Amino acid sequence: MNSISGAQLSAALLITDMFWLCCMRGSISAAAIAGVLAASALQFLMVLVYAVRGRELSRVGAVFFLVYSLFWGGMIFSELRDTSDIIGIPVGSFMAAGLAALVCLYISSTGMKALGRAAVIAAAVGIALIATDLLSAVFHADWGDLSAPRSRGAWGELVRGFSVSGSLGSLAVFLCDVKGDRLKTAAGYFAARAVISAAVLLTALAVTGGIMELTEFPVMTAAQLSQPFEAQRIDSLFLVVFSVFAVFAAALQIMTGARLLQQIFPRFGRWKSTAVTAFVLASAFIICGRELLLIRACAAAAALMAGAAGRKKAAARSSG
Repeated sequence: MNSISGAQLSAALLITDMFWLCCMRGSISAAAIAGVLAASALQFLMVLVYAVRGRELSRVGAVFFLVYSLFWGGMIFSELRDTSDIIGIPVGSFMAAGLAALVCLYISSTGMKALGRAAVIAAAVGIALIATDLLSAVFHADWGDLSAPRSRGAWGELVRGFSVSGSLGSLAVFLCDVKGDRLKTAAGYFAARAVISAAVLLTALAVTGGIMELTEFPVMTAAQLSQPFEAQRIDSLFLVVFSVFAVFAAALQIMTGARLLQQIFPRFGRWKSTAVTAFVLASAFIICGRELLLIRACAAAAALMAGAAGRKKAAARSSG
C-alpha cells in the first residue's frame, strides 16, 4: 500500500480547495463565508462515519468515485479555461489545458507519496500568499462591506459552500492509506480548510466589496488589486501559485481516478493514468464553461453518502 502521512494528504486536499475558492463566482458576503463554513462542518460530521471505520471502498463505491473524479477533473480544466484570460496565461486556453494535462500525467505517474510531499510545499506557499494578502487587506480595506446584503439566501450560500468541495472524492479514497490516526487527519484537514476558506473570502470581501457586482471572480480580482509589496506585484505571484494549484488539483483527480480504475479492473494497470486523463479532458469538453453550481453541490453531498455507505463489509473483508 502506498501510504502517506496525514499532513501530505491534507495539503493535497487543501490545494484543491484553495483552487475552487479562487474560482468562486458572484458576490461574496458574510453570509457566503458562513455558508462555506457551515458546509465544511456538515461534511466533517459525515466524514467521521468512514474515518472511524477505515474500510476500503466496495466495487460500487469505487465506480461512483471514479465517475466523481472524472466530473471534478473536467470541472477543473473547464475553470482553468474560463480563467485563462483573467489571470493572463500567456498561451491559448486549449494550449494551456494540453500542457496542464501533460504535467498532470507526469505527476500521477510518480505516485501519491511524491505528490503529497510536493503538495506540502505548494500549500505552504499558497497559505503564505493568502496571509500576506489578508494582512494587507486589514490595513487598507473598508470593513463596512461585511454587512453587505445577501444575494442568494441562506440555502443558496450553503449550496455554494458545497459546490467548492471537489476534494471529497480524493479524501474518501486515500484516507484509508493514511499512516496514523485517520480521525485526527480528517479533523485537522477540515479545521485548516475552515480557517483558509474564511481568510480567503474575508480578504476578497474586504478588497473588492465596493466593486463586487462588477467582477466575475472576486477572489482573483482581490489578488490583482492588493499590492502589499512596492517592488513586486502580487498578481504576478498569484498567477504562478494559481497555475500550480490548478495542476495539483487536476493531478489529484487523475490520480484518484487511476487508483479506482485499477481497483475496478485489476488488469488495467499500465495505461490507467493515460485513460483517466483522456476521460477528464472529454469531461471538460462536455462541461465547456458551464458553472454547474447545483450539480456540483449535489455531487458533493452524494460523495459524502457514498463515502459512508460504499465501503466493504467487515465480514467480507476478513473472509478475503
